[in-house]
Amino acid sequence: MNEPGKTAIIMVGGAMKSAHGGGFLYALATELGITKPDIMIASSGNAGNAFYYCAEQYEPMKRVWLERLSTRKFISLWRFWRVMDVDYLVDEVFKKQEPLDIQKVKTSSIQWHIPLADYDRGKTFYASVRDNLDPFEILRAAKAIPFLFGKRIPLAHHRYIDGEAGAILQDHLSHALSLGARNIVILNHTSNWTSLNSIPARIYGRLIAHGMHDAILRDIANDVTAWHATNARVILLSPTNLACGTATIEQSCIKATFDRGVQDARALKDHLRMLSE
Repeated sequence: MNEPGKTAIIMVGGAMKSAHGGGFLYALATELGITKPDIMIASSGNAGNAFYYCAEQYEPMKRVWLERLSTRKFISLWRFWRVMDVDYLVDEVFKKQEPLDIQKVKTSSIQWHIPLADYDRGKTFYASVRDNLDPFEILRAAKAIPFLFGKRIPLAHHRYIDGEAGAILQDHLSHALSLGARNIVILNHTSNWTSLNSIPARIYGRLIAHGMHDAILRDIANDVTAWHATNARVILLSPTNLACGTATIEQSCIKATFDRGVQDARALKDHLRMLSE
């Protein structure tokens, strides 16, 4: 995979399933020596992975998954009004327990883009360093999953939620292509809607702003894993049967999912070399 053009990593989030993405990036950096793709697009649960990777904080990224998230301070099914406390994740874990080096994030040579869903307009906004936004607030918005967190995060006069609300894989891939990416690795941690789990999403869509309502209906109606990329070489990894579900906090499951990401990177090492060439 030595086609001319920029290299890109696209990571489609899946809440706690994104432990797989953490393990994948950890292995890229510490075992394969791949630390400088040109572009990273990372949504939802993978947004934090991307920022730690851009800041070259590989061990803190690993500790976040293996030591910091197995607590009911972060996820509690009994706290039904806020099952996943993203404020705790950002303000305690990312800022204090494993401090994210914001300056390194901002000055990284990697061109990062974090998808956010504009709650009022129903459009996907790709936040980047050029927008001069607080990276911690970008992370807070990127992880504001409907049902599990529930907040709308104000940024630059708009309100944002999890960037996977309304977006599909092709949106992220098209954005990468527009930035000049031609060698692309995709980690997809989401799956298509089913007739059962689409019911609460449809109800939610009817209760919110019209633009976001249309975006969610588009999401439900489309194959979220389908893609096409003219004049590009793409590796797509959609791991199944991960130990983690969306809201898993069992430490053994998180570790198994992280380790699976490491193993998948190792298995693809010959194909992934194009990211460092």
